[in-house]
Amino acid sequence: MTSVIVIIVILSFLIFSSGSTLTFNKRDWVLISDFENHTENPVFDKSLYTAISLSISQSRYINIFPRSGMLESLARMGNRELTFIDEKTGREIAIREGINLCIIPAVSEAGARYAISARIIDPETGDLLRSETTYAESRDEILPRLDQLSRKIRRILGESRYNITLQNKPLKEVTTSSLEALKLYSAGIDQHLLLDFEGARKYYEAALLIDSGFISAKASLGNINIERFDPVKGRELLNQAVKNVDKLTERERLGILAFYASNVENDIPEALKYTNARIKLYPDDAVARNNAGWYYQNSGEYEKGVAEYKEAIRIDPKKALPYGGLLWVYIDFIGQVDSAMIWSEKMISEHPDNAWGYFYLGSAWVMADSIRRARECFLKAREKGPYLILNLYRLAHTYRILGQYNEAIQILKNILEINKGEISAYYDLGVNFEVMGNTTESRKYFSGFMKIASEDWKTNWPDSPDTYTSLAAVSARLGDMNYSQEMLSKAIGIDSSLHDKFAYVLCIQGKIPETLEQLEKALQSGYRNLAWLKLHPDLWSLHYDVRFRDLLKKYFN
Repeated sequence: MTSVIVIIVILSFLIFSSGSTLTFNKRDWVLISDFENHTENPVFDKSLYTAISLSISQSRYINIFPRSGMLESLARMGNRELTFIDEKTGREIAIREGINLCIIPAVSEAGARYAISARIIDPETGDLLRSETTYAESRDEILPRLDQLSRKIRRILGESRYNITLQNKPLKEVTTSSLEALKLYSAGIDQHLLLDFEGARKYYEAALLIDSGFISAKASLGNINIERFDPVKGRELLNQAVKNVDKLTERERLGILAFYASNVENDIPEALKYTNARIKLYPDDAVARNNAGWYYQNSGEYEKGVAEYKEAIRIDPKKALPYGGLLWVYIDFIGQVDSAMIWSEKMISEHPDNAWGYFYLGSAWVMADSIRRARECFLKAREKGPYLILNLYRLAHTYRILGQYNEAIQILKNILEINKGEISAYYDLGVNFEVMGNTTESRKYFSGFMKIASEDWKTNWPDSPDTYTSLAAVSARLGDMNYSQEMLSKAIGIDSSLHDKFAYVLCIQGKIPETLEQLEKALQSGYRNLAWLKLHPDLWSLHYDVRFRDLLKKYFN
């Protein structure tokens, strides 16, 4: 009986113990470089990196530094065009990011076989800490052998055999058995991360031509179509992908289900359910944290959104996206000036070449009534991102407020040079010429805006209240108050809750008490876009009205 107990204890130790000889703790980070391809077959380029990363990332014990993080680090190092991460580059990134271990995988031909190896090194010294090699008798055996190597690495880093067994789906099931398709899919991921959406789409499509059952490629192509190209086709692809989503890794499965719930079914609570399930399993998943922030933001739970965005930043401060989400909430939905200032400056500190940080800081200065400082920030954002249209609009507004009408007009004309479809620029040009006393030019631009809104918007968006509030505003600018009131009544009949937009029209109509009443209703309902209240050209006549200033003080600290 005693011997049986001893055997059970020994087996339990072997199954559940970490067995690690390296300095690595649960949820520490590792960086995996691209595969060193010592064969003459280019199919192994990129494909095997994606495979080993996917295999190891099933672990809830090990965090892999993401590909996106490596590319962002390369950009800060001045290597924006570099996409191959060799040992030297990987070590440099790891040192910059405070990562203590690098995994350097390689593939080579050993006679008729393939040798697949992984070296675990210290990035600071380059010292070899551990090395493992496995052999595949043919190309068809490479992915199964890579699975075996991944399990060995997980064990070396301290993960128990029990957890490895629970959290390991074979690569051929979760990806594709075709290395050619996997290589194309890997190239698509890189292009997606580099914001070359057209290039990414072409690679995803090419991967699916080789393996039409490649679920991850189908889901990625569906996502990019929904966001950038063809929403109808994107939803069709996602509908196909979700039918087989249980074959994927748990991280991928939950991510795709969340995206499907949000973008196909328009079910934000369901998207949050899947995203929070993913966070529970992988608490250091910055992408999932950012997505949760976005879903909370869209459901109006702004404080929860703020918490998730901040957690995403804590996990990966080098990623710009959660800063943008956090600042969007602070500026447009909560109206917290101090927080917007602090986090804008943090974003600029971490991402000095990102135009959005300066844009958000400029918006924060607008909230704080420092228009000159706001203008300088918007100018800096323009320097970093000359085609950031939203920033150009805000720069034009600051010029207008400061009385620099010619400069505002030039910026607005620049917007139309970039995109002729930016119809709002016509309206704002009319405003600037009107303030300058140039009636001929103001009426020309207002009439141009009126023509587009009457002909295109009423045809394409006849049920949108924005169509009619826009017509009401420009009609009032052109002096047709009867038509303006008719259009305003039409908008109210469609949606009576858009109090801020009704206020803009009423202000142009000269109905100031009614304007203030609608603004108060908007603020009572939670409207907090303080920057826009202070920039909006239709409210400008209120800026020195004590009732308007008192209203803002009532709702904003």
